[in-house]
Amino acid sequence: MRQAFSETPLIIRDSEGWAVGYKPHGMPTAPLHEGEGGTFLTWFLEQYPLAGAVTGRKGIEKGLLHRLDTPTEGLVLVAKNQKAYEVLLEYQERDLLEKSYLALCLMLTEDLPETPRAIESRFRPYGPGSREVRPLFPGDRRFAAAGRDYRTMLEACILREGGFAECRCRLTRGYRHQVRSHLASLGLPIAGDSLYAPPSSFSGPLMLCASALRFQDPDSGSITEVSLP
Repeated sequence: MRQAFSETPLIIRDSEGWAVGYKPHGMPTAPLHEGEGGTFLTWFLEQYPLAGAVTGRKGIEKGLLHRLDTPTEGLVLVAKNQKAYEVLLEYQERDLLEKSYLALCLMLTEDLPETPRAIESRFRPYGPGSREVRPLFPGDRRFAAAGRDYRTMLEACILREGGFAECRCRLTRGYRHQVRSHLASLGLPIAGDSLYAPPSSFSGPLMLCASALRFQDPDSGSITEVSLP
């Protein structure tokens, strides 16, 4: 069973305009208010103070291009200057920022789904405090009012020992808890998921890793791929 890559954040690769860092399990990606410490972005800005001048979609998020759920470990892309941010944001809107995930899932279904398989839905908040989301598929109530469609491409699903399945997913635009909710809808909730998996004998962190990023470099225009070992 895969162990966490690191217990502390790391810079995996950087250039003049951007950096890809590793966020460990349990660390929030970005602060909710000014002065909040203990987040990946707070740590990142300590490494690259000049990146604090970038103005993003939310002022507090600076050059952050995307978030990971707090329990999820993996790669995060951050722009280091305004020009790079604006170019990367445009690429993201054109689905040119591709994120890959590796998940260890509980097998609540008799057979593994055939792959590759696209899971496409809209989402709605669910549960106390809207802590969860539920996928909405065509024909579901509230589907029309839910807005944008989100797709998770399930590229591979491999049976592992102990009633687990290893799933590899890819997506461009992401919604909160998208991979977690989509896999759970297939009967493959991620091990260690306190929201979408039933109680089990598994004890450990959420077994979801944002393992790779693929995007166009805003300076050179070349395709850049960054992945965890």
